[in-house]
Amino acid sequence: DCGRDSGLADWDQTKDRMKAAVPLFFGHWLSAWGDRMWQFATPVLFMDIFLDTLAPAALYGVAVYTVCVFGIPAAGAWIDRQERLRVMRITFIVNNLCVVGSACLMPALSNAVLSQDWGPELVYAVFAGIILLGCVGEVMNQAQTLALERDWVPTMCDGDSALLTHLNTTMRRIDLSAKILAPTMVGVVLQYAAHDSSSRVLVGAILLGGFHALAWPLEVLCANAVYAAHEGTLEVREHRHEDGTTHAHKHGIREHFHREHLDSACEQLHHDHDTAHREGIAHRHSDFHHEDHRHTTVEVHHPGEGLQELPTILLSARKDEAPVGCCTAFGREVVAAIDRVKLFFGHRVAGASVAYCFLYMTVIDNGSLMTAYLQWRGVPPSYLGASRGVGAVFGMGGTFLFPLVTGCFGGRFRQTGLVAVWLFWLLLLPSALSFLWYGESRISDYSVIGCMIISRVGLWMFDLAETQVMQEDVEPRHRATLNSVQTSLFQALFVLIQIGGLCFHKPQQFEALVYWSVLSVLCSAVIYTGWYLRGAGASSLAPLETPLAPNA
Repeated sequence: DCGRDSGLADWDQTKDRMKAAVPLFFGHWLSAWGDRMWQFATPVLFMDIFLDTLAPAALYGVAVYTVCVFGIPAAGAWIDRQERLRVMRITFIVNNLCVVGSACLMPALSNAVLSQDWGPELVYAVFAGIILLGCVGEVMNQAQTLALERDWVPTMCDGDSALLTHLNTTMRRIDLSAKILAPTMVGVVLQYAAHDSSSRVLVGAILLGGFHALAWPLEVLCANAVYAAHEGTLEVREHRHEDGTTHAHKHGIREHFHREHLDSACEQLHHDHDTAHREGIAHRHSDFHHEDHRHTTVEVHHPGEGLQELPTILLSARKDEAPVGCCTAFGREVVAAIDRVKLFFGHRVAGASVAYCFLYMTVIDNGSLMTAYLQWRGVPPSYLGASRGVGAVFGMGGTFLFPLVTGCFGGRFRQTGLVAVWLFWLLLLPSALSFLWYGESRISDYSVIGCMIISRVGLWMFDLAETQVMQEDVEPRHRATLNSVQTSLFQALFVLIQIGGLCFHKPQQFEALVYWSVLSVLCSAVIYTGWYLRGAGASSLAPLETPLAPNA
């Protein structure tokens, strides 16, 4: 009976946590909806402005994601050093302001290209402004995603694996629902609300800017509600002090010190009631559960008082001080970046993470290059939006299959990832074969669309498996740092395929990018298989404690 009562209590607690996650889901839906609208509309609007070339869309992608390669790891380290709620507020406002600013510049760019009164210098200046805002906005968008999915969610679950799986799958379904509806809505609006290129650009800019202007305050309110519901866990941050002590408590990221507490290890007595910490005595504080540490000064206090009057050591080590041998801010950042990369590739999750990153080096994803190519081929915008939606339906099917397949494997989600990544490659393979056999034709057009749609099943199953690897196998104090390096790596690989788009910028050369994409997914499957067979994915290993530089 006691076991039954305990099980019921745990289930009631899980249900309460699920109910408290409602503002989390709504805020995530707002963010995902706006992001999907912008991702779909940007290449379409660029094609309406710059006719008969993929170069502007590819250049935009290269510029934005090159900045992300270098900016996101620094953003991840920044997330690890900040209060959680402050991170969300800053990323929300900056991201939405950047999208609104870009939306305002789109009609100006259209007028600059079409008007004879504007010189080329103004065209370049407006286009550069859109790229600059896109760079800042994307870094903030990725930082917000890292903070929410890879830090807030596992912290809220507090070791509840069932709840973690529920939140992960629900948030992926929200992503996919936004992927279904947002591009379809934008495609229909652009096709039927405007009848020429300049009108489509204006309508698209109003739609995008208006939505993000309204979404920002709602996203902040949702973040506040989630934080208030889970304040007991979200306000606690794991951190390290100057003497190497690592522990977690409320407001741990802020610069702070600890006051001395009564310590049974103290041996030096003063008078009848006074005790003192002798220099170098190892001990723990009574109110925090953290590692043993040693003081370098002698502090005196009374046994019954608890806190003493004077602060001791254990000052926060999260200071932006230059490492030894570096005298400039640039040198400090270079060393910190190298430390983050070493931490990433030395960690046991590196193989799975690298395999995941290779999936971004593809154009068979309804991204800007594929969208621009199919629009050049004469596929209507409404069809392109609908293809994203149908693909998201198949992806949602993958989120339902993931827990079922994982259950068949006895909860071994890493093995589910192995099946999923090979399934993804097999479902993409016919797109390359269609170009090989039929070349540029309607058959290859709709073959690429069909393969993209069906393959989402394997893609999203693998995404969930890899996400759980990064949540469960990464230490809490390294979550944002390691996930930001992963994000930087897949952004770098995405930039490579965008550079490929610049090299093969003629629509007639798109098939070369298709071959490249299928080969990249094959590399992903091989890398993940090697990681799994080496035993990293087949067994549960003890945490790998790799030291991280204080300023990393």
